[in-house]
Amino acid sequence: MNTDAAARRNLLTSPGFVRPVLLMSLAIGVLFLGRFYSDGLPSWIAAQAILTQSLFVAVLAFGQGLVMLIGGLDLSMPGVIAISATIVALGTSVWEWPVIVAVIVALLASAFIGLFSGFLIARFQIPAFIITLAMGGILTGLAIGLTFGRKAPAAPDVVVTLFSGIGKIFGIGIPIFVFLLVGVLGYIIQAKSTFGRQAYLIGSSQPAARIAGQPVLRIEILVYVAAALSSGVAGIMLLGFSGNAQLSLGDEWLIPAIAAVLVGGTVIGSGMGFWQSTFTATVLLTTIIVVIQATGFPTGVKSVLYGVVILVALLLTRPDRNWRFGKSRIPQQALEG
Repeated sequence: MNTDAAARRNLLTSPGFVRPVLLMSLAIGVLFLGRFYSDGLPSWIAAQAILTQSLFVAVLAFGQGLVMLIGGLDLSMPGVIAISATIVALGTSVWEWPVIVAVIVALLASAFIGLFSGFLIARFQIPAFIITLAMGGILTGLAIGLTFGRKAPAAPDVVVTLFSGIGKIFGIGIPIFVFLLVGVLGYIIQAKSTFGRQAYLIGSSQPAARIAGQPVLRIEILVYVAAALSSGVAGIMLLGFSGNAQLSLGDEWLIPAIAAVLVGGTVIGSGMGFWQSTFTATVLLTTIIVVIQATGFPTGVKSVLYGVVILVALLLTRPDRNWRFGKSRIPQQALEG
């Protein structure tokens, strides 16, 4: 009985539980504070808008979180989003492919991009931000070449129905159900799967991972494949949300994804981080932005806010702070989560 009580106490005080609860509580508090500036807050419509936009951030933050967990940074996300959305839009509206074929091709292309970037980074030890920044520029150019500078091709109707909020189940927008599904799948992959545990170990210490017999090169490459696939999926979702494949479709989502990972408590290159914290951080950041937009504050506040959030998160999650959640740099956190 004492053992069960101790286990419950450990669960309730673990960072994998406390931080998500705090982040979600802050999100709810910010939403209710918005009522002092706008009569439309809080409301069910606002809540649905927040969860819908949180979906896109969460999908990107999943891939970005894995990369940051092992010490990298993926700046190619906007380019992958653009090329994935362009392939689906052109495939269905110009090349007359079935939607499923266009989606598969877009995801295969995204995976190949991640494979290529990951190989260069892992094999030649080139800083990740350099490779991914260059790759992002290349992909944007390819997207321009595919469209020949023409008007952005339209999204297929089924994708619009799924991710724009038009489609509903029991009166609730489909993106909200997808958002919850992403939360569950992200937790299973990052915290419970063999791949996720290996990523934690590599992030904690590559030499230790090699001594333990882990395929470090392969796992590092697969992390970038997973990140690129996340961006490809997000590109298809954003295509449905916006209605067409704009080249700038992913530009405004990179910083929110990075901010969500940092606010969620992931320490870059430390093997420390919880998906459930990152997941709830996406809701908090999206809530802040929606409230800012609803209150009529200048749009420039959005950029300033994200910059401040990232700086504060970096300071609060410095590896040398004794008071931060967790003291171990090994993937025991994944076991606790």
